[in-house]
Amino acid sequence: MGVLLTHNLISKVLEKFRDQFGYTWKSRLLWIFRRIVFLARSWFFDLEYISIPKEWLDEYMEHWRKEVLSNLKPQPELFDCDDFAMYFIFKMREYIYRKHGVRYNGNGVVLGIVYRNGKPLGGHAWVLALVDTESEIGKVVFIEPQIGEYLTDDMTTSDGLRYEIQAVIV
Repeated sequence: MGVLLTHNLISKVLEKFRDQFGYTWKSRLLWIFRRIVFLARSWFFDLEYISIPKEWLDEYMEHWRKEVLSNLKPQPELFDCDDFAMYFIFKMREYIYRKHGVRYNGNGVVLGIVYRNGKPLGGHAWVLALVDTESEIGKVVFIEPQIGEYLTDDMTTSDGLRYEIQAVIV
């Protein structure tokens, strides 16, 4: 298991931003502004974040899809995306502790916008988790708990939705 300091986690999340530093003043200002807004909106509560082996998260994802997700019924405003994200995190921490005896804090809620075919559908919440892979300690992965699926590296899901990060609460 690895440990990431807050500034390392912030850097890893910022790597997922889709925009790039441009050559015009306008693009440079927007690039800087977007990162300032992200930092102003986000909350990083701990100084250190523990990552877990990716295999442990894969186990939990299987458990989530088979044992938990099928029993959850979304309800607008009462049990929607933010509730799914927080419940997923709570159950994941409980599962990791019971199964592996590790108190895991390397996860949080991501707030942003979801798009279909380039058109914004609205605000959304999903999950960030820190995992260790063979090639990287403390890799940031994103999870859509409502369908029990990892987001791809380009921040999309199998149903064609694209996710854009606005802030995180970790």
